[in-house]
Amino acid sequence: MKKAILIAFLMVSLSSFSQQLTYDSGGTVYNSENRKVTPDGVRQLLAKNKEALSLYNSGRSKKTWGNVLFYGGLGLVTANLVVGMNSDNTTSSYSGNGYYPSVQSERTNMTAAIIGGAMIVASIPIKIGYPKKIKSALGLYNNTLANDYKPEPRTSLLASANQIGFRIEF
Repeated sequence: MKKAILIAFLMVSLSSFSQQLTYDSGGTVYNSENRKVTPDGVRQLLAKNKEALSLYNSGRSKKTWGNVLFYGGLGLVTANLVVGMNSDNTTSSYSGNGYYPSVQSERTNMTAAIIGGAMIVASIPIKIGYPKKIKSALGLYNNTLANDYKPEPRTSLLASANQIGFRIEF
């Protein structure tokens, strides 16, 4: 019984190394058992295929830069608008002996909001392009799995109480 459990465990662990990887939205990679694979785990699986590894790393760095630009720009726009809405840029001055003040209002400086908007616009093509690189890296990995896998014919002897025979698997 212990040998059977050990052999089953070894077969399952060996089969996990030859899994096909699939891409889901948001840069998430799943193995053939629909379990999420961490980016470091994907890098370990792609370590033998340098081209696929470089494409995957490039896609992940594009994702990171796209997120930095998008959320940084969103933060700049939000911060500038909140500060602009809550600040009072009016000045009043009394000229001479008059009882009527002169009130001057200045516009809020929108430079940070403009820069933030430009960052958001710049992040759009980056965030659109990174899934293509990750998908092509996973495609290269899956193609090498299919090319490397060449089943060899196996023969085995089958025996029971009433019969005996050979089984050939291709």
